[in-house]
Amino acid sequence: MACKNVISPDQVNFSTTNDTSACQNGSDSNNEMDAIILRTQEPPLLQSNYWLAVIYLTVMSAALLSGTVGNCIILMVSAFYRSDRRTGYQFIVNLALADLCVGAIADPMCVIAVVKGEAWFNDKPWLCTTVASLCITACFCAFFNLMMASLNRYVCICHHALYYRIFTKRNCVLMCVGAWVAAFLAQFPNFAGWGDHGYDKKSHQCIWDRTASVSYTLVVSVGLIGSPLCIMGISYFLTFRQIYSTKANLYTMDKDDPYRVKKIWMETAKSSKMLFVIFALFVILWVPYAVVISVDVQDKLPVAIHLLVTMFAHLHSSVSCLIYMIGNRKFRSACLHLLQCGRCMELKNSMIISDSRLSSGNGNGGAGGVGAGVVLAGKISTIVGKDNYNLSQSSSLSSEEKSRSKGYIG
Repeated sequence: MACKNVISPDQVNFSTTNDTSACQNGSDSNNEMDAIILRTQEPPLLQSNYWLAVIYLTVMSAALLSGTVGNCIILMVSAFYRSDRRTGYQFIVNLALADLCVGAIADPMCVIAVVKGEAWFNDKPWLCTTVASLCITACFCAFFNLMMASLNRYVCICHHALYYRIFTKRNCVLMCVGAWVAAFLAQFPNFAGWGDHGYDKKSHQCIWDRTASVSYTLVVSVGLIGSPLCIMGISYFLTFRQIYSTKANLYTMDKDDPYRVKKIWMETAKSSKMLFVIFALFVILWVPYAVVISVDVQDKLPVAIHLLVTMFAHLHSSVSCLIYMIGNRKFRSACLHLLQCGRCMELKNSMIISDSRLSSGNGNGGAGGVGAGVVLAGKISTIVGKDNYNLSQSSSLSSEEKSRSKGYIG
Protein backbone atom coordinates (compact mmCIF):
# COMPACT_ATOMS: atom_id res chain seq x y z
CA MET A 1 0.00 0.00 0.00
CA ALA A 2 1.09 3.56 -0.74
CA CYS A 3 1.77 5.58 2.29
CA LYS A 4 -0.37 8.70 2.74
CA ASN A 5 1.11 11.94 3.94
CA VAL A 6 -0.49 12.75 7.22
CA ILE A 7 -0.41 16.43 8.31
CA SER A 8 -0.39 16.96 11.99
CA PRO A 9 -2.39 19.72 13.69
CA ASP A 10 0.84 21.51 14.55
CA GLN A 11 1.80 21.66 10.87
CA VAL A 12 -1.64 23.03 9.95
CA ASN A 13 -1.36 25.76 12.56
CA PHE A 14 2.14 26.66 11.34
CA SER A 15 1.00 26.90 7.70
CA THR A 16 -1.94 29.07 8.62
CA THR A 17 0.28 31.39 10.61
CA ASN A 18 2.68 31.77 7.67
CA ASP A 19 -0.17 32.55 5.27
CA THR A 20 -1.61 35.13 7.62
CA SER A 21 1.73 36.85 8.08
CA ALA A 22 2.33 36.85 4.31
CA CYS A 23 -1.06 38.48 3.70
CA GLN A 24 -0.34 41.06 6.35
CA ASN A 25 3.06 41.81 4.81
CA GLY A 26 1.42 42.12 1.37
CA SER A 27 -1.25 44.48 2.64
CA ASP A 28 1.36 46.54 4.47
CA SER A 29 3.43 46.87 1.30
CA ASN A 30 0.34 47.89 -0.69
CA ASN A 31 -0.51 50.50 1.92
CA GLU A 32 3.04 51.83 1.76
CA MET A 33 2.84 52.05 -2.04
CA ASP A 34 -0.49 53.88 -1.84
CA ALA A 35 0.98 56.29 0.69
CA ILE A 36 3.97 56.95 -1.60
CA ILE A 37 1.66 57.60 -4.56
CA LEU A 38 -0.46 59.98 -2.50
CA ARG A 39 2.63 61.87 -1.36
CA THR A 40 3.94 62.23 -4.95
CA GLN A 41 0.58 63.35 -6.36
CA GLU A 42 0.13 67.07 -6.75
CA PRO A 43 -2.81 68.35 -4.68
CA PRO A 44 -5.46 70.51 -6.40
CA LEU A 45 -4.31 74.06 -6.99
CA LEU A 46 -7.48 75.22 -5.28
CA GLN A 47 -6.05 73.76 -2.04
CA SER A 48 -2.36 74.59 -2.43
CA ASN A 49 -2.71 78.16 -3.78
CA TYR A 50 -6.23 79.45 -3.39
CA TRP A 51 -5.97 82.95 -4.87
CA LEU A 52 -3.90 81.84 -7.85
CA ALA A 53 -6.50 79.16 -8.50
CA VAL A 54 -9.34 81.69 -8.27
CA ILE A 55 -7.66 83.97 -10.82
CA TYR A 56 -6.98 81.03 -13.11
CA LEU A 57 -10.54 79.68 -12.84
CA THR A 58 -12.04 83.11 -13.55
CA VAL A 59 -9.95 83.68 -16.66
CA MET A 60 -10.32 80.15 -18.01
CA SER A 61 -14.07 80.09 -17.43
CA ALA A 62 -14.45 83.29 -19.43
CA ALA A 63 -12.08 81.90 -22.08
CA LEU A 64 -13.95 78.63 -22.58
CA LEU A 65 -17.27 80.50 -22.78
CA SER A 66 -16.08 83.09 -25.30
CA GLY A 67 -14.09 80.54 -27.28
CA THR A 68 -16.97 78.10 -27.58
CA VAL A 69 -19.64 80.70 -28.42
CA GLY A 70 -17.42 82.83 -30.66
CA ASN A 71 -16.09 79.97 -32.77
CA CYS A 72 -19.57 78.46 -33.09
CA ILE A 73 -20.83 81.81 -34.41
CA ILE A 74 -18.00 81.89 -36.96
CA LEU A 75 -18.95 78.40 -38.17
CA MET A 76 -22.66 79.29 -38.35
CA VAL A 77 -22.06 82.50 -40.31
CA SER A 78 -19.74 80.68 -42.70
CA ALA A 79 -22.39 78.00 -43.23
CA PHE A 80 -25.45 80.25 -43.68
CA TYR A 81 -24.03 83.32 -45.48
CA ARG A 82 -22.54 82.55 -48.85
CA SER A 83 -21.62 86.18 -49.45
CA ASP A 84 -18.78 85.77 -46.93
CA ARG A 85 -17.38 82.72 -48.72
CA ARG A 86 -14.53 84.41 -50.50
CA THR A 87 -11.47 82.47 -51.62
CA GLY A 88 -9.43 81.63 -48.54
CA TYR A 89 -12.35 81.63 -46.09
CA GLN A 90 -11.63 77.93 -45.55
CA PHE A 91 -8.65 78.89 -43.40
CA ILE A 92 -10.91 80.92 -41.09
CA VAL A 93 -13.34 77.99 -40.79
CA ASN A 94 -10.52 75.54 -40.14
CA LEU A 95 -9.01 77.86 -37.54
CA ALA A 96 -12.40 78.12 -35.83
CA LEU A 97 -12.65 74.31 -35.71
CA ALA A 98 -9.20 74.01 -34.16
CA ASP A 99 -9.91 76.77 -31.63
CA LEU A 100 -13.26 75.16 -30.80
CA CYS A 101 -11.49 71.91 -29.87
CA VAL A 102 -9.34 73.85 -27.41
CA GLY A 103 -12.10 76.06 -26.03
CA ALA A 104 -14.85 73.47 -25.73
CA ILE A 105 -12.83 70.39 -24.72
CA ALA A 106 -9.38 71.25 -23.40
CA ASP A 107 -10.30 74.37 -21.40
CA PRO A 108 -13.04 72.64 -19.33
CA MET A 109 -10.53 69.90 -18.48
CA CYS A 110 -8.12 72.58 -17.26
CA VAL A 111 -10.81 73.91 -14.95
CA ILE A 112 -11.52 70.41 -13.62
CA ALA A 113 -7.80 69.79 -13.07
CA VAL A 114 -7.42 72.90 -10.92
CA VAL A 115 -10.43 71.88 -8.81
CA LYS A 116 -9.96 68.09 -8.63
CA GLY A 117 -6.20 67.71 -8.89
CA GLU A 118 -3.92 65.03 -10.28
CA ALA A 119 -5.60 62.12 -8.45
CA TRP A 120 -8.81 62.58 -10.44
CA PHE A 121 -6.95 62.09 -13.75
CA ASN A 122 -4.78 59.23 -12.47
CA ASP A 123 -7.94 57.16 -12.17
CA LYS A 124 -8.71 57.98 -15.85
CA PRO A 125 -5.40 57.77 -17.75
CA TRP A 126 -7.17 57.34 -21.09
CA LEU A 127 -8.98 60.66 -20.59
CA CYS A 128 -5.78 62.52 -19.79
CA THR A 129 -4.02 61.10 -22.87
CA THR A 130 -6.97 61.89 -25.14
CA VAL A 131 -7.32 65.48 -23.94
CA ALA A 132 -3.58 66.12 -24.14
CA SER A 133 -3.22 64.73 -27.67
CA LEU A 134 -6.33 66.56 -28.92
CA CYS A 135 -5.20 69.86 -27.40
CA ILE A 136 -1.69 69.79 -28.84
CA THR A 137 -2.97 68.64 -32.26
CA ALA A 138 -5.53 71.48 -32.36
CA CYS A 139 -2.87 74.02 -31.36
CA PHE A 140 -0.47 72.86 -34.08
CA CYS A 141 -3.32 72.97 -36.59
CA ALA A 142 -4.11 76.55 -35.54
CA PHE A 143 -0.44 77.50 -36.09
CA PHE A 144 -0.48 76.05 -39.60
CA ASN A 145 -3.77 77.77 -40.43
CA LEU A 146 -2.48 81.16 -39.30
CA MET A 147 0.63 80.62 -41.38
CA MET A 148 -1.38 79.70 -44.48
CA ALA A 149 -3.73 82.65 -43.94
CA SER A 150 -0.74 85.02 -43.84
CA LEU A 151 0.60 83.52 -47.07
CA ASN A 152 -2.88 83.86 -48.56
CA ARG A 153 -2.93 87.60 -47.81
CA TYR A 154 0.63 88.03 -49.08
CA VAL A 155 -0.07 86.37 -52.43
CA CYS A 156 -3.38 88.23 -52.80
CA ILE A 157 -1.78 91.67 -52.33
CA CYS A 158 1.75 91.22 -53.65
CA HIS A 159 1.20 88.63 -56.43
CA HIS A 160 -2.44 89.02 -57.33
CA ALA A 161 -2.00 87.46 -60.78
CA LEU A 162 -1.09 84.13 -59.15
CA TYR A 163 -3.68 84.27 -56.38
CA TYR A 164 -6.61 82.54 -58.09
CA ARG A 165 -4.31 79.95 -59.61
CA ILE A 166 -2.82 78.91 -56.27
CA PHE A 167 -5.65 79.43 -53.80
CA THR A 168 -8.50 77.72 -55.60
CA LYS A 169 -11.34 76.27 -53.55
CA ARG A 170 -10.01 72.75 -54.05
CA ASN A 171 -6.46 73.69 -53.06
CA CYS A 172 -7.66 75.56 -49.97
CA VAL A 173 -9.65 72.53 -48.79
CA LEU A 174 -6.64 70.28 -49.36
CA MET A 175 -4.43 72.70 -47.41
CA CYS A 176 -6.87 72.64 -44.49
CA VAL A 177 -6.98 68.85 -44.44
CA GLY A 178 -3.20 68.77 -44.72
CA ALA A 179 -2.95 71.09 -41.71
CA TRP A 180 -4.77 68.54 -39.53
CA VAL A 181 -2.67 65.66 -40.87
CA ALA A 182 0.57 67.58 -40.32
CA ALA A 183 -0.54 68.60 -36.83
CA PHE A 184 -1.25 64.99 -35.85
CA LEU A 185 2.06 63.80 -37.27
CA ALA A 186 3.85 66.59 -35.39
CA GLN A 187 2.51 65.37 -32.05
CA PHE A 188 2.67 61.62 -32.90
CA PRO A 189 6.18 61.27 -31.36
CA ASN A 190 4.44 61.54 -27.98
CA PHE A 191 2.87 58.15 -28.76
CA ALA A 192 6.06 56.71 -30.26
CA GLY A 193 8.25 57.26 -27.21
CA TRP A 194 10.09 60.41 -28.22
CA GLY A 195 7.79 62.42 -25.97
CA ASP A 196 4.84 61.57 -23.75
CA HIS A 197 1.43 62.69 -22.52
CA GLY A 198 0.50 63.13 -18.88
CA TYR A 199 -0.47 65.42 -16.05
CA ASP A 200 1.86 68.40 -15.74
CA LYS A 201 2.36 69.21 -12.06
CA LYS A 202 3.44 72.78 -12.84
CA SER A 203 0.71 73.82 -15.28
CA HIS A 204 -1.95 71.66 -13.54
CA GLN A 205 -3.44 70.10 -16.67
CA CYS A 206 -3.19 67.12 -18.99
CA ILE A 207 -0.71 68.07 -21.69
CA TRP A 208 2.30 66.72 -23.57
CA ASP A 209 5.27 65.97 -21.30
CA ARG A 210 7.78 68.78 -21.89
CA THR A 211 10.34 67.06 -19.64
CA ALA A 212 10.28 63.67 -21.38
CA SER A 213 12.67 64.68 -24.17
CA VAL A 214 14.71 67.85 -24.45
CA SER A 215 15.13 67.41 -28.21
CA TYR A 216 11.37 67.12 -28.83
CA THR A 217 10.74 70.11 -26.58
CA LEU A 218 13.10 72.17 -28.74
CA VAL A 219 11.36 70.91 -31.87
CA VAL A 220 8.02 72.13 -30.47
CA SER A 221 9.27 75.52 -29.29
CA VAL A 222 11.56 76.37 -32.22
CA GLY A 223 10.12 74.36 -35.12
CA LEU A 224 6.39 74.17 -34.49
CA ILE A 225 5.90 77.54 -32.79
CA GLY A 226 8.85 79.60 -33.99
CA SER A 227 8.74 78.62 -37.68
CA PRO A 228 5.07 79.58 -38.27
CA LEU A 229 5.74 82.78 -36.34
CA CYS A 230 8.69 83.69 -38.60
CA ILE A 231 6.74 82.91 -41.78
CA MET A 232 3.82 85.03 -40.53
CA GLY A 233 6.16 87.89 -39.67
CA ILE A 234 7.89 87.84 -43.07
CA SER A 235 4.58 87.57 -44.95
CA TYR A 236 2.99 90.43 -43.03
CA PHE A 237 6.09 92.61 -43.41
CA LEU A 238 6.13 92.15 -47.19
CA THR A 239 2.39 92.78 -47.31
CA PHE A 240 2.79 95.94 -45.24
CA ARG A 241 5.59 97.16 -47.53
CA GLN A 242 3.43 96.60 -50.60
CA ILE A 243 0.53 98.50 -49.03
CA TYR A 244 2.87 101.37 -48.13
CA SER A 245 4.24 101.48 -51.67
CA THR A 246 0.73 101.57 -53.11
CA LYS A 247 -0.34 104.37 -50.77
CA ALA A 248 2.81 106.34 -51.57
CA ASN A 249 2.07 106.15 -55.30
CA LEU A 250 -1.34 107.64 -54.65
CA TYR A 251 0.25 110.71 -53.05
CA THR A 252 2.92 111.31 -55.70
CA MET A 253 1.04 114.36 -56.97
CA ASP A 254 1.06 115.94 -53.49
CA LYS A 255 4.80 116.30 -53.04
CA ASP A 256 4.41 119.82 -51.71
CA ASP A 257 2.07 118.67 -48.95
CA PRO A 258 4.03 118.72 -45.65
CA TYR A 259 1.71 116.08 -44.22
CA ARG A 260 2.11 113.71 -47.16
CA VAL A 261 4.31 111.16 -45.32
CA LYS A 262 2.04 111.25 -42.30
CA LYS A 263 -1.00 110.60 -44.48
CA ILE A 264 0.76 107.68 -46.16
CA TRP A 265 1.60 106.12 -42.82
CA MET A 266 -1.90 106.68 -41.49
CA GLU A 267 -3.50 105.08 -44.55
CA THR A 268 -1.05 102.17 -44.44
CA ALA A 269 -1.63 101.59 -40.74
CA LYS A 270 -5.38 101.67 -41.25
CA SER A 271 -5.19 99.08 -44.05
CA SER A 272 -2.73 96.87 -42.12
CA LYS A 273 -4.39 97.08 -38.73
CA MET A 274 -5.77 93.53 -38.72
CA LEU A 275 -2.46 92.08 -39.91
CA PHE A 276 -0.64 93.72 -37.03
CA VAL A 277 -3.26 92.66 -34.45
CA ILE A 278 -3.19 89.00 -35.55
CA PHE A 279 0.61 88.86 -35.49
CA ALA A 280 0.91 90.72 -32.16
CA LEU A 281 -1.68 88.44 -30.59
CA PHE A 282 0.30 85.35 -31.58
CA VAL A 283 3.54 86.85 -30.26
CA ILE A 284 2.09 87.98 -26.92
CA LEU A 285 0.25 84.75 -26.12
CA TRP A 286 2.53 82.02 -27.50
CA VAL A 287 6.11 83.32 -27.37
CA PRO A 288 6.27 83.30 -23.52
CA TYR A 289 5.23 79.64 -23.51
CA ALA A 290 7.84 78.70 -26.13
CA VAL A 291 10.57 80.53 -24.20
CA VAL A 292 9.67 78.98 -20.84
CA ILE A 293 9.57 75.37 -22.05
CA SER A 294 12.89 75.88 -23.86
CA VAL A 295 14.67 77.45 -20.90
CA ASP A 296 13.25 75.35 -18.10
CA VAL A 297 14.41 71.93 -19.28
CA GLN A 298 15.25 70.99 -15.67
CA ASP A 299 11.76 71.98 -14.48
CA LYS A 300 13.05 74.47 -11.91
CA LEU A 301 10.74 77.44 -12.49
CA PRO A 302 7.84 77.93 -10.05
CA VAL A 303 4.28 76.80 -10.60
CA ALA A 304 2.93 80.32 -11.16
CA ILE A 305 5.11 80.94 -14.24
CA HIS A 306 4.20 77.66 -15.95
CA LEU A 307 0.55 78.09 -15.06
CA LEU A 308 0.34 81.64 -16.44
CA VAL A 309 2.22 81.04 -19.71
CA THR A 310 0.08 77.97 -20.40
CA MET A 311 -3.06 79.98 -19.62
CA PHE A 312 -1.94 82.70 -22.06
CA ALA A 313 -1.44 80.06 -24.76
CA HIS A 314 -4.95 78.72 -24.20
CA LEU A 315 -6.38 82.24 -24.41
CA HIS A 316 -5.31 82.47 -28.05
CA SER A 317 -8.11 80.12 -29.13
CA SER A 318 -10.68 82.30 -27.35
CA VAL A 319 -9.42 85.75 -28.33
CA SER A 320 -8.69 85.19 -32.03
CA CYS A 321 -12.37 84.67 -32.89
CA LEU A 322 -13.32 87.87 -31.05
CA ILE A 323 -10.63 89.84 -32.90
CA TYR A 324 -11.96 88.55 -36.20
CA MET A 325 -15.57 89.49 -35.36
CA ILE A 326 -14.60 92.95 -34.11
CA GLY A 327 -12.18 93.78 -36.93
CA ASN A 328 -14.23 92.49 -39.88
CA ARG A 329 -17.20 94.83 -40.37
CA LYS A 330 -18.92 92.65 -42.96
CA PHE A 331 -18.66 89.59 -40.77
CA ARG A 332 -19.92 91.56 -37.78
CA SER A 333 -23.00 92.63 -39.75
CA ALA A 334 -23.66 89.01 -40.68
CA CYS A 335 -23.44 88.01 -36.99
CA LEU A 336 -25.95 90.70 -36.00
CA HIS A 337 -28.28 89.66 -38.80
CA LEU A 338 -28.03 86.03 -37.68
CA LEU A 339 -29.00 87.00 -34.13
CA GLN A 340 -31.92 89.10 -35.41
CA CYS A 341 -33.22 86.19 -37.45
CA GLY A 342 -32.99 83.99 -34.35
CA ARG A 343 -35.09 86.46 -32.33
CA CYS A 344 -37.67 86.70 -35.13
CA MET A 345 -37.97 82.91 -35.28
CA GLU A 346 -38.50 82.76 -31.51
CA LEU A 347 -41.23 85.43 -31.81
CA LYS A 348 -42.87 83.55 -34.63
CA ASN A 349 -42.85 80.24 -32.71
CA SER A 350 -44.29 81.87 -29.58
CA MET A 351 -47.11 83.46 -31.60
CA ILE A 352 -47.93 80.16 -33.30
CA ILE A 353 -48.09 78.43 -29.91
CA SER A 354 -50.36 81.17 -28.54
CA ASP A 355 -52.60 80.90 -31.58
CA SER A 356 -52.86 77.13 -31.25
CA ARG A 357 -53.85 77.47 -27.62
CA LEU A 358 -56.46 80.08 -28.53
CA SER A 359 -57.94 77.92 -31.28
CA SER A 360 -58.04 74.86 -29.03
CA GLY A 361 -59.73 76.86 -26.24
CA ASN A 362 -62.52 78.24 -28.51
CA GLY A 363 -64.71 75.52 -29.95
CA ASN A 364 -66.15 77.64 -32.78
CA GLY A 365 -63.10 79.79 -33.28
CA GLY A 366 -60.90 77.31 -35.09
CA ALA A 367 -61.07 79.08 -38.44
CA GLY A 368 -60.63 82.47 -36.81
CA GLY A 369 -57.61 81.21 -34.89
CA VAL A 370 -56.01 79.90 -38.05
CA GLY A 371 -56.72 83.20 -39.78
CA ALA A 372 -55.15 85.13 -36.89
CA GLY A 373 -52.11 82.88 -37.07
CA VAL A 374 -51.74 83.55 -40.80
CA VAL A 375 -52.02 87.31 -40.22
CA LEU A 376 -49.40 87.19 -37.44
CA ALA A 377 -47.08 85.09 -39.55
CA GLY A 378 -47.58 87.53 -42.41
CA LYS A 379 -46.66 90.46 -40.17
CA ILE A 380 -43.53 88.71 -38.97
CA SER A 381 -42.46 87.83 -42.50
CA THR A 382 -43.03 91.46 -43.47
CA ILE A 383 -40.83 92.63 -40.58
CA VAL A 384 -38.10 90.15 -41.47
CA GLY A 385 -38.36 91.19 -45.13
CA LYS A 386 -37.94 94.83 -44.20
CA ASP A 387 -34.94 94.02 -42.03
CA ASN A 388 -33.32 92.06 -44.84
CA TYR A 389 -34.04 94.86 -47.31
CA ASN A 390 -32.63 97.51 -45.00
CA LEU A 391 -29.52 95.40 -44.32
CA SER A 392 -28.89 94.83 -48.02
CA GLN A 393 -29.47 98.46 -48.94
CA SER A 394 -27.48 100.00 -46.08
CA SER A 395 -24.13 99.12 -47.64
CA SER A 396 -25.05 100.61 -51.06
CA LEU A 397 -26.49 103.91 -49.80
CA SER A 398 -24.15 106.87 -49.60
CA SER A 399 -23.98 109.00 -46.48
CA GLU A 400 -26.02 111.74 -48.21
CA GLU A 401 -28.75 109.29 -49.25
CA LYS A 402 -28.88 107.89 -45.72
CA SER A 403 -29.29 111.40 -44.31
CA ARG A 404 -32.03 112.19 -46.79
CA SER A 405 -33.85 108.97 -45.94
CA LYS A 406 -33.79 109.99 -42.29
CA GLY A 407 -35.04 113.49 -43.13
CA TYR A 408 -31.85 115.37 -42.18
CA ILE A 409 -31.38 116.78 -45.70
CA GLY A 410 -34.33 118.37 -47.57
